Amino acid sequence: MKRFFVLTAILVVFSMLVSCGGSGKSENDSDSETNDSSETDSGETTDDDTDYGEEGVSDTDLTGSVFSMPKINPSGNIPLSAEIPVKAEGIAKVTVKVADKDADKKPFSREYTVSGDAAETLLIPVLGLFPAYKNKVTATALDAGGKTVDERNFEITTSSLPKDFPAIELTGTIDSGWTMVNWLRTPRSRTEMNGIALDEHGRVRWYTDLPFPICFPIVIKDDTFYCGGGEEGSHVTKYDFMGHVLEDIDVTPFGYKNVHHEIFIKPDGNYLVAVDKADDDYIEDRMIEIDPRNLDRLRGAWDLNKTFPDVADLFIDMQPTSTKIPGQTNNPIHHNAIFYDESDNSIIVGSQTAGIVKLNHAGYLKWYLAPHLFGLIDDADGDFKSDSFTANYNPDDQKTWVGNYSQKEGDKLVAGEKYVDERVPIKGKPYEVYSDFEFSYPEFFLTPLDKNGKEIEDLSVKQGFESHEDFSWPFRAHNPTILKNGNLMIFDNGLARNFSFIPISQKHFSRVVEYKITPDKDTYGGTIQQVWEYVLEDDPMWYSMSIIVSGANELENGNRLITSGSLGSSFIPEMFRSAYGDGPVGAFIAEIDPKDNTEKNRIKLDRYIDDEYPVNEFSVFRAYRFEISAQLRNK
Repeated sequence: MKRFFVLTAILVVFSMLVSCGGSGKSENDSDSETNDSSETDSGETTDDDTDYGEEGVSDTDLTGSVFSMPKINPSGNIPLSAEIPVKAEGIAKVTVKVADKDADKKPFSREYTVSGDAAETLLIPVLGLFPAYKNKVTATALDAGGKTVDERNFEITTSSLPKDFPAIELTGTIDSGWTMVNWLRTPRSRTEMNGIALDEHGRVRWYTDLPFPICFPIVIKDDTFYCGGGEEGSHVTKYDFMGHVLEDIDVTPFGYKNVHHEIFIKPDGNYLVAVDKADDDYIEDRMIEIDPRNLDRLRGAWDLNKTFPDVADLFIDMQPTSTKIPGQTNNPIHHNAIFYDESDNSIIVGSQTAGIVKLNHAGYLKWYLAPHLFGLIDDADGDFKSDSFTANYNPDDQKTWVGNYSQKEGDKLVAGEKYVDERVPIKGKPYEVYSDFEFSYPEFFLTPLDKNGKEIEDLSVKQGFESHEDFSWPFRAHNPTILKNGNLMIFDNGLARNFSFIPISQKHFSRVVEYKITPDKDTYGGTIQQVWEYVLEDDPMWYSMSIIVSGANELENGNRLITSGSLGSSFIPEMFRSAYGDGPVGAFIAEIDPKDNTEKNRIKLDRYIDDEYPVNEFSVFRAYRFEISAQLRNK
């Protein structure tokens, strides 16, 4: 009875789950090898708008030196950074080293080449400072022959991390670079999201403190990072890792707003961006292409309501689509991912609710990765809405938030006897003609194959009610990514897996899955074969599950970096947590070798929670591995 009460209570809270977005910091910058406070954070916090100026730099005798005194956080955006001025004449290279807090570890070192047309004075970037610590920094200037011209030591004292940054625990060894996460903070005054970078030992060495609260998403490209946000969330902004703005594009002149979930940089330099239409009450359903070198017009604009169906009748956590509850009922697609396929100039688009599609640049559907039930509906009156959903819906009874879409056939579930009508995109069947056929979702659905390449004919598997031993459809997925081998990798969150009536239980799980997709000869639809999966195991399973956000990407070494960004009870309100179980609250990032599914390393990030910083629905949207660097700047 107690278990039934808990699961019923969980059903109630699913109506409160809204779009992904938000931001957080913990008191301790925890070393992977010790929790000694002398090795981490002093515990003293500072206001986010602190003007660091040069107050944290110890006096140094620079008589006759080519260097001048460092300035902490020169951009105002990266508290754990500094710049050291250097006179460029006669200098060919400069190096800067930040000594590690642990004497057994190597310093963080970067080398910069001075160009022949450099300004009289250059600014050397200093990255990787430790928080709440008197950092020892060595700057060296060398001539063209490699001879040292000047070398000076500086002491740069930094302030503590914000109180609600995560406590961090690392297991295993990282040899694939630093780790970037965008961390959702939740001070009561406003929701915030910061980029946080951890070194190979799991210690905070860099983070953003931008003038606007939400830095979402964060995308890394070469020595720069991109952030959605700015005024009313309507900007795509490019920064160097010192926090200097390199480019800022406002999407409002194009008629859009609210940059969210994805900024994808194409090989040609254009940006594919998830946005909202400014004059529309519905959200997270548009995509645009921007050429940053020519902002006279957009290079593409897509209304995803012409592609995806409304499947609110299939999931018990979704109410009928309308504008009545902004952030919930006006978000039937919840566009959450973009990936550009250079091989055929197509775009892979993710919906948190309605599956994953591949479009050509003109917006024509190529294939649709989703359970085949998504193509059926009981719509005898032709209004594009489920008749049973409309007739039975009671906003006060969540058990009525689904249509009568299933029935027993023997010992298996299949589509109900009235679910025989053809589902169409939210804006209706397109007028466009697809070569020699009218628009119909079954033309685009992918046919599942077993491990031997034979079609899986079981209707309950095709429609998504059951999983085959060799194949499962993803449910409420995130972050589709094309691997080097051409296959598609997805973070399969598993919310309401197989259309389960209880959308989350202690046995539910998330996984990362790799599919091989082979298009049909007419280029529409095709086959899909599951070739790899990694299930996020735990006891109980929901301790590693993330019902929202999260992702996976391929590292240079061939391993996969997996992010479970909404761990366990982070999505359960406080009033239910004691009954459901005190699970983890935060996120974890794990590097997995796909050859044998061994875990090479794991970073666990635990949330700090108190009255000022309450729990939120997730902690980390995605994570990246990268090499942090910057460029010399003219003074």
